[in-house]
Amino acid sequence: MHKIPGYEDDPLIDGAYLVDEPLFWASHLLQCTNGVEEPLCAGFGVSKADLLQFFERVSDERQWPVLSVPLPAGHLLHVVYRNLPGEGGYDYLLHHPEWKATVPLARVEGCFMGPGLCWPELLAVAHKAAEAGSAPRLDPYTFLLLLPIMSDADLPLDAGDVLAAMLTACGAAGETGALARILLEKQGCWGPQHWTLTPAGRVSEARHAFRRPGVMSPDALVQVSLLLGPRGDA
Repeated sequence: MHKIPGYEDDPLIDGAYLVDEPLFWASHLLQCTNGVEEPLCAGFGVSKADLLQFFERVSDERQWPVLSVPLPAGHLLHVVYRNLPGEGGYDYLLHHPEWKATVPLARVEGCFMGPGLCWPELLAVAHKAAEAGSAPRLDPYTFLLLLPIMSDADLPLDAGDVLAAMLTACGAAGETGALARILLEKQGCWGPQHWTLTPAGRVSEARHAFRRPGVMSPDALVQVSLLLGPRGDA
């Protein structure tokens, strides 16, 4: 379990055990549908009662699951289930063991901040997570873990097919094509947003994003773009 600055007194637990459970992914993706269960139940072939029961399980205030994605040069992208009573949410944070503080990428809650990355960056991070495999591919766990903070108004034509394949790989056994279309239409709290490539890195045009000048420092903007981009040379 990695130590995360700012969460030293919180009941963090390693959430890696959750990734093999299809109900976890159905529950996790409620972030993308603003809590609407029906398309997730249809896509994963599960009942609403089972989905909500699992959601309650991972929302237990006595233990906060953390799932982490390795990035280049020892950096990590943590997803913290911040299960505060009445103030729950999901924190997406960049960190390195030598840093004294995290860099917030996105926050999914009532007062949300984001989006955290665009479609090409989602593909790049999921590809890096799968590089240990025998062939170029995408890691489906990483892909779905970060999907709730992805927003992009310029999706490629095959985005729905890619997402449907990731859903199937994570145990969805229902109407995955329809679910993929819904998820890409809604795109979480913020809906489809535009990104701009600048000398300071990739910048979100969404007014609630961390990744924009005045909210994130110029150095951090550059570093985040390098860590999440196809080359990952930070």
